[in-house]
Amino acid sequence: MQNQNLNLPSGISVYDDTFCLNDNAVCYSNIPGVHRALSNFNLNDYIQPDNNDEDKAEEVYLTPEDIDKLVPGMWLKCLYDSDDDETLYEAMFLTTDAGLMNPFTERIPGSYNELIGIEYHKEGLDEGDDAQKWVPISWCIPDKVHVNQCDIHQSSSDSTCDYLALNDSVEAIFRRAFKDITMLKKQQQKQSKESCSESSPNEKVLFTYSQHGGTVAKDKDGYLKMGSDDLALPAEMDTAQYSTIYSALQFSHPAVQQVDNKLKLYQLYKNDPLASKVFPKSYSSYVDALLDTKSTETENSIFYIKDAGAARGEDIYIKTWDELAADYQELKEEGEYDVDEGEGDVIIQRAVKDLWTLDGDGPISGRRFDIRFFVLVTKGSVYLHSFQLLRWAFGGQTKYDPNDTNEENQILNIAAFAGGDIARLFFSDKPTGDWTGGKKRWEAGSANNGRFDPHGWRDAVADALDDASGVFDNLKELTKDDPTKYVFAGGDAIIKEDGTAVLIEFNVWPDVNMVRQSDANV
Repeated sequence: MQNQNLNLPSGISVYDDTFCLNDNAVCYSNIPGVHRALSNFNLNDYIQPDNNDEDKAEEVYLTPEDIDKLVPGMWLKCLYDSDDDETLYEAMFLTTDAGLMNPFTERIPGSYNELIGIEYHKEGLDEGDDAQKWVPISWCIPDKVHVNQCDIHQSSSDSTCDYLALNDSVEAIFRRAFKDITMLKKQQQKQSKESCSESSPNEKVLFTYSQHGGTVAKDKDGYLKMGSDDLALPAEMDTAQYSTIYSALQFSHPAVQQVDNKLKLYQLYKNDPLASKVFPKSYSSYVDALLDTKSTETENSIFYIKDAGAARGEDIYIKTWDELAADYQELKEEGEYDVDEGEGDVIIQRAVKDLWTLDGDGPISGRRFDIRFFVLVTKGSVYLHSFQLLRWAFGGQTKYDPNDTNEENQILNIAAFAGGDIARLFFSDKPTGDWTGGKKRWEAGSANNGRFDPHGWRDAVADALDDASGVFDNLKELTKDDPTKYVFAGGDAIIKEDGTAVLIEFNVWPDVNMVRQSDANV
């Protein structure tokens, strides 16, 4: 007999109607549930639970003997002051040479041969905190560099593809993603099933999903400071073994901002007849939103006012037409905001109210939900991952009310990122997590009739992405011209009563920590 699933851990095999353990020492049959699970099991999909105790055990503080191992631009995690001996903050190592640091830099007590000059990442500090300090090296631990094999079934000596990611939370998606990026063409897959190299099997490539590299620069007075911190590679990393290094476009890149920023995205699709139909009706100013509403629609119209650069459901307000009109009048009288032309930092979207909800009496029945999906832009094409995350929020309302203006009931990310009640269901159509291009398989009007239909929903998202493909034109051109660059983005979508999908927004460099969280019992 031949093992039908080579993705199982060593010693476990599955056959037509039987599975065996301990290298076929014991076998079982007629247990369909276990057999089905083992048949579909893929070690690439397996996510180990968080273990805070294990993470703590790996925190090894540096000693004076480690000073020679530090490289300028290297990221560390360091204590900030002696009052808190537990909280570690991200910091960049600058120097051990006192002459290169500003003489007014705060110096924590300690001998000079044990002090290092560092600069803390500003995002971790409170307003007014000093960013630069001389601290004992024993206050710091190295920030881990996560380099892993794309194919975990290969030995390290045979591996031709590695990836470096921000942290372990992206592992479930990126192990497959990086492997698949280099095997998009079937011809390449036939040439080598084991290798993920684009060219010769002897060449090794590295994929990076990190903005945690760094450089050290000088200020106007010649003293050291933190330079760019959005590079892909850690300063201390030796990359000589890699023939090609693939990296994501920086978040600050103008073409990335065109997709991530809500207002700039609107400017890409507003004049595109296909793309504009798969996004909510949007406006760049208060007056445009008010004037575009018919007098017969004002009573039932709901608007979302969003900070164009915000994420995680932050800085979103839901208003009725009357409330929006009142805000318009107040802002116009104050004269501090151009409500007629807009100021480029706000987008206003008309609510999509004919949303599909699940029938029945269960805890998620009748509740609003959205879909988090992932797209990859590489080599001039856009791919939709089969993985999707379905999210239901549990606010004060028991059922979805299209006229409800309570943000906690309507904006799922408020619950998701605030630790509130939210049900998450993970759906992956294929255990291998293939990247799929959109094919027109979903027809508007093929209503689900209250059925739970993630296959159809994903196809509807693929169709919407086909129609909206023009918003990715600049990114497609960039990644075609430079195949070593790619863009990974999370997108949000909602499903209408007719089964079609409405695209809400895209988040480049998305937070994928939710992928590690357990799904709720629903």
